[in-house]
Amino acid sequence: MGKYADKLVGKKIAVIGGSSGIGFGAASLLLEAGADVTIISSSQEKVNSAISRLGGPDNTSLHGLVGDVRDEAAFTQLLLSVAPLDHLVFSSVDKIIRGSLADADLDEAKFLFGVKFWGSFVVGKALAKHDIVKSGGSLTLTSGAAALRPKKGASIGSALNAGVIASTAALADELSEKRVRVNTVVPGLVKTELWDKLGHSKEKQEEIFESGAKKLPVGFVATPEDIAEAYLYLVRADYSNGTTIVIDGGGSV
Repeated sequence: MGKYADKLVGKKIAVIGGSSGIGFGAASLLLEAGADVTIISSSQEKVNSAISRLGGPDNTSLHGLVGDVRDEAAFTQLLLSVAPLDHLVFSSVDKIIRGSLADADLDEAKFLFGVKFWGSFVVGKALAKHDIVKSGGSLTLTSGAAALRPKKGASIGSALNAGVIASTAALADELSEKRVRVNTVVPGLVKTELWDKLGHSKEKQEEIFESGAKKLPVGFVATPEDIAEAYLYLVRADYSNGTTIVIDGGGSV
């Protein structure tokens, strides 16, 4: 049993989008599992804050880098600078796309696609072209429950997240010659900083979470650490490839 408990000890793992939200939760759990973790974010301020919250600069197993996934050439070079990695987690997202389609700013939506959707392909392409992740390693992407329950007010976000799910098996096949596994986590309702970007007050957010908790079989709304358990599983599970893991508190029941 010991070799499985220590499976991630000393493994080099980069978490793109690891300075906040679900990515931060994943970085935290991976550190607890003994991994050597590099957080990558578009903001130096956020990187510094995350490192401080995770143990500070004295933690020799924790590192931080700044990079913009929209700049393919520069971001590929950034990934090459930390290679070879054992695993790579992509949880970067700029904003939740919500609201009436009639009032949607499609230029803004295209810009937001540049992080979560096209960012996944920037990373996937870099892994296909270069030896960034070692043979036997993995890439774990992030989708969202809107892909599974598309409805009014979330048509653009549903398409974005569904695109990530649809690409999972294809990317797994694409990287099969390198023996790099590709899987995707599909989170449900979760308390993250993204709700602030929707303009909701803290009071409004609590109303949303209380209402959501009553509808979920588990009776509560997830924290980033709750969702991060799925990333930990997919990073560790050598036999999991081309799959999506839904972790939504039973919201799909």
